[in-house]
Amino acid sequence: MKFATFASLVCLVAAAFSPANAQVADMNKILYAYLRGTETGFDPAKYSDTGSVEIFKSIYETLLGYDYLARPQMLVPGAAEAMPEVSEGGRRYTFKIRPGIYFSDDAVFKGRKRELVAQDYVYSLQRLVDQNNRGAPWDFLFKGKIIGLDEKIAEAKRTGKFNYDKPIEGFKAVDRYTFQVNLTRPDYLIPQMMGSPATGAVPREAVEAYGDDFDGHPVGTGPYRLREWQRRNHIVLEANPNFRGITYTPPAGAKVDEPIAAQLAGKTFPRIGVIDIRVIEVPQAAWLAFDSKQLDVMQEMGTAYARMVAPDGVLLQKYQDRKLQFYRESQGNTYWHMFNMDDPVVGGYTPEKIGLRRAISYAYDQQWEANIVKQGQAMPAQTPIGPEVEGYDASYRNSFYRLDPAYGNAILDKYGYKDCDNDGFREAPGCQPLLITYLDQSNRDTRDYDEMLQKMMGSLGIRLKMDKKTFSDLVKQRQAGQYMMSFGGWNLDYPDAENFMQLLYGPNAGPVNEARFKNKEFDQLYEQIASMPPSAERNAKLIRMSKIVAAQAPWILTNHALFSHIAQPWMIGYRPHPSSKEYWQYYDYDQSMRRSMTGR
Repeated sequence: MKFATFASLVCLVAAAFSPANAQVADMNKILYAYLRGTETGFDPAKYSDTGSVEIFKSIYETLLGYDYLARPQMLVPGAAEAMPEVSEGGRRYTFKIRPGIYFSDDAVFKGRKRELVAQDYVYSLQRLVDQNNRGAPWDFLFKGKIIGLDEKIAEAKRTGKFNYDKPIEGFKAVDRYTFQVNLTRPDYLIPQMMGSPATGAVPREAVEAYGDDFDGHPVGTGPYRLREWQRRNHIVLEANPNFRGITYTPPAGAKVDEPIAAQLAGKTFPRIGVIDIRVIEVPQAAWLAFDSKQLDVMQEMGTAYARMVAPDGVLLQKYQDRKLQFYRESQGNTYWHMFNMDDPVVGGYTPEKIGLRRAISYAYDQQWEANIVKQGQAMPAQTPIGPEVEGYDASYRNSFYRLDPAYGNAILDKYGYKDCDNDGFREAPGCQPLLITYLDQSNRDTRDYDEMLQKMMGSLGIRLKMDKKTFSDLVKQRQAGQYMMSFGGWNLDYPDAENFMQLLYGPNAGPVNEARFKNKEFDQLYEQIASMPPSAERNAKLIRMSKIVAAQAPWILTNHALFSHIAQPWMIGYRPHPSSKEYWQYYDYDQSMRRSMTGR
């Protein structure tokens, strides 16, 4: 999931600050936080899971990012001095990098300070399309867009090695601090993509020195660096002494949370020296840790506990009396059930295969999941596009998404899915065996979810088998196409509809388009909307794309989750972001209050 880096989201302090005197973080201050899912590694070219991105967006810096408090979201300069110069009719973007940005100290630099330069972005962005980086899960950002890049990808496929030393016109260091992007066609989303945390700069010498171990030895220019890592258990970040320090000033014309902005005014960040992060996948355990004051913030509470703490989105009086800070709001996300379109049973594009998937979609009860499984903390989805993004139409209703199992059964009857042996379950056409295996995640409470799926399939007379795997194994199988049916979800990388539609773009089949969906009309429309600025014409194309997805049914859309977030009363400057990511570098807390209430 699938986010913007911390240090790229703000107006910076004056360049007169050196790394030494800009660092104001109190190393005696420790923020206790948690991850809701396991991390995989901290190399931004290799990993796209939420847990990993949550960490590496604090370690690396992107050229641009999204302001912490602006709603709707607003792009602001990050490592770049200003927004890019756009020329050649939207086919050229020129970024000026701030001088005096330094990577965190590392042995590979042999005692020297290593400055961030334009060539670092030339190298780092090419890494995103190198298939040797675990299949390049972020290649959708630039594949098919950058002059000379696709030729290098093709060469790498032939030779087995990506040639980073061969220059291309598409990614070019014009001089030490000037980085240029040259495109094959106009693309108005390049600035948004340069705010995706995967585009953070890494130093080539560190990547080559550590090899596969760079996962655990990340080197960036961001506000934090990795101090300790116990895989899938415990992560400790510490303030980067080389970080220049940042201040917060609301962008001109932005609508911001004024009380939080006032808490940030006049301060240099980060202020907290250490971020102590535990991986807690069980919602009950996470809530107990927060309720006993072991966690300072609880981002995205489990639905059951959010309803317990704040039914209807309002804190119970006993929690109001504790002065807890609470937010419930929509964020840029979409969830779905998906089919492997390459699977011989549920995949394919013949009428009977489309009919099978459509029948299953008519047996799915969106409202039941929103009300029961999500306990009222979700909105039924009508389109792959999540809310809080450009191109989302809250008024659109997709006629394919309705609960009508009788119609679903009629479709199955029409295409020859019959109960040949009178055992109460259907067989595939020609009385061939029909068993759908659903790849699901272990180590989480999914009883309501499993019940819903069994009820859905049972109403159609289809056998369903649940295949439970750890999250990391589940992701590997989905990306490799080793499944029949599974679930999926996406939190925005940047707030535009294209970021969601690329998940179904045919050339992205694999780690990005896990359903392996291929549709000529959809792909043509995608290529058009990817080159168009926001407009009514573009929105009409997005609606057509949503209808194609519903009709072909590679996905059965479920919901857009409403997330609940809670923080202890001593937290200062805390505000959840629509990207669903933490902005740890802006957090602070009242140390005396926390000590009096917790003893630490």
